[in-house]
Order: sequence, then C-alpha cells, then structure tokens
Amino acid sequence: MKNFVVFLASWLIIFFAAPVGASDQKKELPALDTVVVTATRTEIEKQVVPANVSIIESKQIEQSGARSVVELLRSQEGLAVRDLLGNGKSAAVDLRGFGESGPYNTLVLVDGRRVNEMDLSGVDWTQVPVDQIERIEIVRGTGTVLYGDNAVGGVINIITKNPREGLSAKAKVLSGSYSRHKEKLFISAGKNGLAGLLSVGYDSGEGYRENGELRAKDIGGRVNYDISEFLSLSLKGGHHKDTYGLPGPLNEKDMANNRRASRSPDDGAETSDGYLALTTEMDFGKFGGITTDVSFRDRSTDEKFASYSFAAERDSRTWSLTPRYVLNSKPFGHKNNFISGLDFYRSKLEMDSFFGTSGFKSSEAEAERTSLGIYAHNEFYIKKDIVLSAGARREWVKYDLQQNDLTGFLSPLSDSVEDAENAYTLGLSYLYRDDCSVFLRVNRSFRFQLSDELILYDFSAGKIKANKDLKPQRGQHIELGLAHRLNKSLEGRVTLFRASIKDEIFYNSSTYTNENHPETLHQGIELGARARLFTFLSLFGNYTFEEATFEEAPFRGNYVPAVPKHRANAGFEIRDLLQGLTFTGSYNYVGKSYAISDQANKLSKAPSYNTINATLSYEWKFITAHLGVNNVTNEKYSDYVVAGGFPLGLNYYPAPERNWVAGLEIKY
Repeated sequence: MKNFVVFLASWLIIFFAAPVGASDQKKELPALDTVVVTATRTEIEKQVVPANVSIIESKQIEQSGARSVVELLRSQEGLAVRDLLGNGKSAAVDLRGFGESGPYNTLVLVDGRRVNEMDLSGVDWTQVPVDQIERIEIVRGTGTVLYGDNAVGGVINIITKNPREGLSAKAKVLSGSYSRHKEKLFISAGKNGLAGLLSVGYDSGEGYRENGELRAKDIGGRVNYDISEFLSLSLKGGHHKDTYGLPGPLNEKDMANNRRASRSPDDGAETSDGYLALTTEMDFGKFGGITTDVSFRDRSTDEKFASYSFAAERDSRTWSLTPRYVLNSKPFGHKNNFISGLDFYRSKLEMDSFFGTSGFKSSEAEAERTSLGIYAHNEFYIKKDIVLSAGARREWVKYDLQQNDLTGFLSPLSDSVEDAENAYTLGLSYLYRDDCSVFLRVNRSFRFQLSDELILYDFSAGKIKANKDLKPQRGQHIELGLAHRLNKSLEGRVTLFRASIKDEIFYNSSTYTNENHPETLHQGIELGARARLFTFLSLFGNYTFEEATFEEAPFRGNYVPAVPKHRANAGFEIRDLLQGLTFTGSYNYVGKSYAISDQANKLSKAPSYNTINATLSYEWKFITAHLGVNNVTNEKYSDYVVAGGFPLGLNYYPAPERNWVAGLEIKY
C-alpha cells in the first residue's frame, strides 16, 4: 500500500500542475481523440451516452503484448479481473462488484453477438485472439434494455478488425516467459466495395504453474460486400481450438512450499469453438434502416479431472437472430434517434459425465434455452446540448431440462421452467461544453437463472428436480456522472452509482445450492483522468471505491465476497521522444476482499496486491518491435481466492511472478 500512496501522490502532483504547462503550449498540442461508440447498438458520440464509457483502442492493444482480453481489462475502473488459470482462459470479469457471480452479471459481446454461455462455464476469453481485435468498448452500468440478460453490471463489446480497400498483410512472432511462443499471419484485401481478410495463428506456452500449459490454434475471416448504396453484407467466421492444464488450487501450506506446484498434475481440458455470422444492412434513407444479424456457434469442451476420477463432455450450440430498425429524424426540428428490435436466441447444451478410472458414464443431461426479447430505445435532443433517452424491454425465457442418473440412485429429471421480465431506462445528458457532459440515469435490470442453477439433487427424495423456487434477480439502478475536459490536453471523469438488487442469485456453499438472497446493495464511485503534458508525454489514472453488502438475513450486514473496496491504476506513456519509440508504465493496486464463498465473512480476507508493468515498443517503416515486463517488482499474489476444504480455509490460485514478452511484427 505504501508504494501505491507514493506513486499516486506523485502522479496527482504532476496531474494538477498540468494546466499551467498545457495552456502555455496549447497551440502546439494536438487534441485528445474524439470517439464514437456503440453503446446504443448504433453509433453515437461518446459524450451523449448517459453512462461511464471507455474504449481500448487498436494501438494500445498492439503495443501491450497482451495474451488475452483480460490482460487489457485489468487497468479499467469499475472492473475486477480474477484469473483462475493465469493465462486468461477462464478468467472471471466483474463489472460493478458482483463477486463470484460477476461473470453472469457482465455481458460480453463479440461484434454485438453475445458469447456468455447458458450454464456456469462462463466466458472463454481466448475465443477471440487479441490480434483480431480492433477495439474494446466498455459500458459500465446496466445495459439490460438494449441487450437483455446478463447485462446487469455492464457490457463489454469486443469489436474485431474490418477489411479495407487495397492490399495489406502482417506477420508476427512473439516469445516470452514460461516457454511461450506465438506466430500470427494476417492478410486483408479490398476493391470496389468487396473486401476480405484472413487471420491464422498459433499460441503455446507451459504456463507459470506446473500443469499450466496452454496451446491454441485460431483461424478467422471476414468478407464485406457493398452491393449498392442501399444494401451491404458482411460474413464473419472463426474457429478456436486449444488444450490446457488445470493445476487447481493450493492451500496456505502448499503456497509456502512451492506456489508454482499443482495438486492435480493430470487434470486438463480441451476446447473446440467455432462460429459463423451474417450481417445485412439496408439503408432506406430518410425512412431509416434495418440491420439483421444471424449467427451460429458450436462449442465443445472435454474436461478430465483425474484427481477426482471424473470427466465431462459438453457440447453447446447456439442460434441467434437479432434484427433492429434505426431511424434518425428531426421531428419539429429536434434531432431524434430511435432504435427498436428483437433478440432471439436458442441454445442447446448436451453433457455426459464419467466416473471412476474405467470411465463409466454416470449421467447424461440435456438443456435447451429459448429466449425472445423485444425492445425500443429513443434519444431526443430537447436542445442541441440536452439529450433525453428512454427505453424499455420485455424478455421471455424457457428452459427444457432433461437429466438421467445412470447409476440408478436418483430418478431422472424431465421438466421445464419459464419466466419473463421487464426492464427500463431513463437518462438525461447535458453537454454543457464541447467534450464536456453530465448525466443522470435510472434503470431496471434483470438476470435469468442459468441452466446449472436450475438443477437440484434431492438425495433425501432420491430424485433430480428443477429448482423452481429460484427466481430471476431484479435490480434498481441510479447513476450520476461527469466527464470534463479542462483543455485540449486534460480530461477527467467521475461516476457515482447505486444498485439495489432483489433476489440476487448466488451459490450458498453451506447448503450446496443456488439461492436467491432477498436484497444486496452495490454502490461506489469511479474516477478516471488523462493528461497530455507535452507532445511526447501522457499520464493516465483511475480509482474505484466499491462496496457490496447483504441487506437482509441470513447474511445481513456482511460484505459480498470477492469485491475489493479499493482499486486503482496509474501510469504514463512517452511517445516519440525518440522517433518511433514508445515507453509505457502502469501501476495496478487491488485491495483486500473476502474470499469467494465466504458469505459469512468468517475467514481472513484475501490479501491486497500491487503490480507494475512496463512496455517498450519501436516502430520503423513496416517493422514494429516490442518488449514488455509484467509484474516488475515480482509481487507474489493471487487474484482468485476461494473458501473451502476441511477444515474450512483459504485456497489460492497463484498469479505469475515477474515475466517478460517480446514480439516482432512486419507489415505490408
């Protein structure tokens, strides 16, 4: 903590001294970028959106040397990352403090296509290689009206690269700690409205811990065709295949002996994940336009837990149809943006479980989830600098559940569960100056149950049954935010948020079931700032204070586990001090929190930690080279800590110590 205080104090002194130097040189300094985002499922100026929005741009992604998306997300305010395996594969990403259930309250999109699974397996963050990403948009605060289920804490939209006119190509090689190496080839071509790209890559490494290896192969492509000025098509597809180890947790004694060890050296898994998506855009001029997305995804996972004599095979297939109508008009001379559409998803999950050294099939299960959501959202410019936004959504969901216990101990399950929920949003944005805005927004959110959460094993009655007592969770949210640009070189933002969640769904480790908690409260403040002191030097930083508490029995007054009160990030970027050379450094602090599953707050808190990362990149003509060192101070920490075991104690998933990565890219 001492290092953090010193670092932050130094940064603040420079930051608040910036206006004097900046104003003296304002004619020489370029303006900070003005960006647009897709926070309303259609392009809009960032300052108009009544939410705390940030964007990770392509240049930042290229220079980071990040292995996965989660490495890019760690530095963002309001967002917590807990990496189970240390390679980004199965990380838990949490917006606005939901702890263990954070991944199920944070919606993740790839080009607007939802990639959250229907069960508890969460998001696979390696399904889209970093090299295929153009930018990442983070919208904090519920996006339930526009996106439906899972978007309680916010939305993360990963936008992949688009082919362009002309011919271009990239080849990339990378090497790093723990025997990591990566090779990547990217080619794009386009002419006369027809453009395409192809990307292939291989990534391999042994990992920080024993049995921590990850080997991945990827191929992705996209074709865009502008048939006319009224009609365009885009076809995207990709396939990801990997194998990886499952090193498992370590207790405190194990950590003291060897934090890189594994108690499950033979556990592992493999994934095959492919998708195909077609987008059609029809532009009717003053009568608006219709965009329709149709997609199919097939994902299979085979897991082998030799340490428990257990194995599982999962295969999930998802179809989606998401048409939407957009009309930009000027009724009575006032600018107005209207969007309405429907989201239809059908997912089917098949799972076989095997027990014992002989691989006896112990159960077979099948779950089908069908959801339909209809929504409308409108932005009305009361004046050119005052924007009123409002929207509503109605969504229906149905689960068909089948499970057969082949051991004969439990009678089979064959049942269905249906639910429906509403959401609304009402926001007001005031653009009191160019690039400066203040907003107020109120929302209602919901999250439906996951298929795994709906399964109950009633051993006393000798049967498997549907958990029909488990209700969807509902939330009431309010946010107040300010984004202010002092001059062309200095900007800051502050957001206050409060969310009262009814019937929040969580896993109760004492009863071994998923339950509703009557009420929880999530509230806090997010601060962020960026300063360009000189043409070559920029500073950035953010801080999040977050408090998540149980408001009713049985855990009234306790803190929600895995939600640290304090998180902070600060850093600098030195660009072109020597032509083509960029040096960045960042400091990340995460405070203490109770371990996952410790709703009773009985155990000691998981320790706080702080890390420093540094990256050096050099660009010369068609060649780019970079060198990065992560965890410079060799901090020994775990960002994923779970309460469990007999006797009850803390179990750790150690994060990597100091490590390096270096890469070379050739462009044509």
